[in-house]
Amino acid sequence: MTRRRLHILLPLCVAVLACLILPGSALAHAVLESSSPTRGEVLKQAPAQVTFAFNEPVEASLGAVRVFDTEANQVETGEIKRLGDTGEEIAIDLPDELPDGVYTATYRVVSADSHPVSGGLVFTVGEAGPNSAKTISELIALSDVGPVTEVAFWFDRWVGYVALAVAVGLLAFLLLLWSPMARTRVRLSGKVAEAVSSRFRLLLGIAILTGLLASIFAIPLQGATAAGTSIWDSLRPEVFREVADTRYGSAMILRIVAWLALIPMALASRRLIFDPGLSKKPRLIGLLSLPVIALVVSPALAGHASTQHPIWVLTISDILHVSAMSVWVGGLVALVLLLPVATRLIEGDASKTEVLTAFLLRFSAVALIAVLIIGISGTVQAIVEVNSVSALVDTAFGRAVLIKIVLFLILVAVAAKNRRRLIPALVVRRQQKEAPGKAGLEIRRNLRIEVVLVTLVLAVTAALVSYPPPVAGKSGPLSGSVQVGADNLEYTVDPARVGSNEVHVYLFDDKTGAPVEVRDLEMTFSLPDSDIAPIEADTRKSGPGHYVVPSAMLAVKGDWRAQAAVRFSRFDEQLVEFEVPVR
Repeated sequence: MTRRRLHILLPLCVAVLACLILPGSALAHAVLESSSPTRGEVLKQAPAQVTFAFNEPVEASLGAVRVFDTEANQVETGEIKRLGDTGEEIAIDLPDELPDGVYTATYRVVSADSHPVSGGLVFTVGEAGPNSAKTISELIALSDVGPVTEVAFWFDRWVGYVALAVAVGLLAFLLLLWSPMARTRVRLSGKVAEAVSSRFRLLLGIAILTGLLASIFAIPLQGATAAGTSIWDSLRPEVFREVADTRYGSAMILRIVAWLALIPMALASRRLIFDPGLSKKPRLIGLLSLPVIALVVSPALAGHASTQHPIWVLTISDILHVSAMSVWVGGLVALVLLLPVATRLIEGDASKTEVLTAFLLRFSAVALIAVLIIGISGTVQAIVEVNSVSALVDTAFGRAVLIKIVLFLILVAVAAKNRRRLIPALVVRRQQKEAPGKAGLEIRRNLRIEVVLVTLVLAVTAALVSYPPPVAGKSGPLSGSVQVGADNLEYTVDPARVGSNEVHVYLFDDKTGAPVEVRDLEMTFSLPDSDIAPIEADTRKSGPGHYVVPSAMLAVKGDWRAQAAVRFSRFDEQLVEFEVPVR
């Protein structure tokens, strides 16, 4: 390998390896495995603390464990504690003299994939007394963030993605299009280069400042989302420190450092634009590429790619996806906002057509490669994370992916029109030494449409990363809940894989948390996609409101449909269904 290639590839290899050696999670979305007290437990004496144990380490410093009495007053004392060294179990202390009554304990923690997870249970100390004034669902909702915080976080992510794509893409434009064009027969005067340099520095400076601010504000917004507080409550130094200790916070700090490192590049961009031999200086390119690589790697570190198996596939795919999208976006922004600056100062219609055609031909070749990478990497991520056609419609994550696919196809159609019809028309006008004419106007309009569409794609992406992928709960034990009238049915399917599975079903009152006794409960499992009719399962009563299927034989991969027939009396039976993805 030549020294030139080594200088260019070494930073990228180091960045990718750093991503891959970071610890990942087998599930990427935490599931509560046990608690003390247990759900609906009646205790003679008040416990010293309430504990929750999860199937993976969780970030609790930003979250909340709260214990409410029947009047919805909080009674817990102190801060959240971690029990053990794994980070999977958390606890909160209770007062020494806790009065008899019904208590509701809720939790809100952050999974490895940076998404908050919440839940709750009810327990009784001594004589039960009156029921709680609020249901478990209502008390959990007290920890939910409001729409203002959610919209602000979405907007911050959107702005951050746009800034990242524009900054990285403009630098790619400088390296892949401007510098090589300066060495061809298309000669640009110093006046033109000076004007382009001024506009380039302005655009790059705006992108850097915007990206820096978005990355800084992302930290308190993540703190507010994780803790279920307002934006204003999260603007505290301790919140910054707590978020910085998380995977998401580390990715944001990396992004902040990268933005700061790009400032000298923006200041030196005038010299770079006037340097026709830039693309032949591997050491300089290798040095300048470090902050750029940090930026394109940061979305993988902060999102699902670094926590969802197979980590190496999703991480590399995400990096390629972000890089290719940035190159495409940067080229579009440059053609829309930079190239007109140059063409306005060029004298003669034939010369304008010459410059415009030369840039468009080169960008078309680069964009074609970028589109292919975007399509392939996006397909890989969709197959791994969505995993089924039904999830594209049934889940928020899947619907966001579907919208991205539609917008991407429209983008490709517009770009194909430019490549197949309009650019060849410009080539003909260049050969005839004529002005760009109607073809030039149509290309300018289509490029603006592409910029708008790309911005919408990034807006959808900013929403998509806030949803857990459907596959997040499909590797390992599966748990969830469905409503049965005024009651709740909670289920656990272990291990949710092909073969024998143990299924636990719990019925409890959503207001009191007490187990609900029913006359009978029967379960069946079917797989409509494979024409497997409902199979009756051996369902056994294990305790008050607790039923077990010791061995549900789910022998085929697919999205199984579990149906529970809950008989409250001889004449009152309710059917509920839930999906069991088996892999």
